[in-house]
Amino acid sequence: GQIKSITDFGVFIGLEGGIDGLVHLSDLSWSESGEDAVRKFKKGDEVEAVVLAIDVERERISLGIKQLEGDPYTNFIATHEKNSLVRGTVKSVEARGAVISLGDDVEGYLRASEAAAHRVDDLTTVLKEGDEVEALVINVDRKTRSISLSIRAKDQAEQSEAMNKLASEGSGSAGTTNLGALLKAKLNEQKQ
Repeated sequence: GQIKSITDFGVFIGLEGGIDGLVHLSDLSWSESGEDAVRKFKKGDEVEAVVLAIDVERERISLGIKQLEGDPYTNFIATHEKNSLVRGTVKSVEARGAVISLGDDVEGYLRASEAAAHRVDDLTTVLKEGDEVEALVINVDRKTRSISLSIRAKDQAEQSEAMNKLASEGSGSAGTTNLGALLKAKLNEQKQ
């Protein structure tokens, strides 16, 4: 329908039959605040919306524009579970942590304590805006819509994997010679 008016709390859209529906500010955009998103609309614009609720008694129809597209956060966590490897770009960095852009308006947070195996007191000495990073998703909080990241956990997982690979390769092809066996053989040689 066509936008009839824009108010402090949303956008009224004219529907068939002379009825108006309201798109509340919170239902305009997944990534922007309602105040920012509403600036993209003006009276008279033709827009598409989804009916979210109908209140017959109060004669109100609630509409949503952001619901026409999938929620980027929900889509991201559906394909990137805990312990999955992700790539991103440092969006902002402070001493205690960095915001990492993971694409599609999704962001993760990297605490300074998760940046490296060694202690990092000031993350700005290690990362800068625009740096590309690879990290593990260590926590997903659907309630606060936050994603916690760790470069330290990624490095530890890679080291552990490399050690396991070496151990499995070593036990099969190199034999089972150890220091004790070598010393025993040397002592036996000397006795003869």
